[in-house]
Amino acid sequence: MSSPVAVIVIAAAAVLAGVGIGWGARRVVAPRFVRRAAAHRFAREFASLVEGTELDLAALRGPSHDGLAATAATASASAESTGDVATLSPKALSLEDQDYYAASWQNVQGEFAVNAPSALLLATHLTANLLLNRGLLPADTARPTELPEAWTFRSALGYREALRISARTDHETVPEAELTRALAQFEDFYFEMLTLAAAIG
Repeated sequence: MSSPVAVIVIAAAAVLAGVGIGWGARRVVAPRFVRRAAAHRFAREFASLVEGTELDLAALRGPSHDGLAATAATASASAESTGDVATLSPKALSLEDQDYYAASWQNVQGEFAVNAPSALLLATHLTANLLLNRGLLPADTARPTELPEAWTFRSALGYREALRISARTDHETVPEAELTRALAQFEDFYFEMLTLAAAIG
């Protein structure tokens, strides 16, 4: 028969082992739960973003095959232009909005690793929403992805090319190198628009 002391020691050891196992399980489960909760929260935020940022699908699909030569010629001519991003007059963003847009781009990058075409569409929505919130495009515009013709600075030209690459994913398999280039072009334009100094007055 076990002595009372031995029984107490064995019981205490069992309790401690159980606590240790439970704590270890929480260490494994908690980060997974946090990641899952963050993913659900972003899914809700993105659904709200998409609903509040209507995109013109015809504009996203770009020109027909017959118009590709004309588009290339226009892009080539625009490359010679020296449009100045400094002439833009954006509205100020709150620190909370700045943090939201910066964090949202991380979700674009994460989605790109899983589904590149989906990530490019997300980048399109996010950029359109940013342009509208900064007052760089009219709030009632029917085509928030279509930049003013006068925007011929480097990142704007890259953004237009990124839109064309993204549109091609609707009907063809686009090489990974082009998809990666499109994401980089979206990113250059996005962060230039995000960090523009607000207009005074």
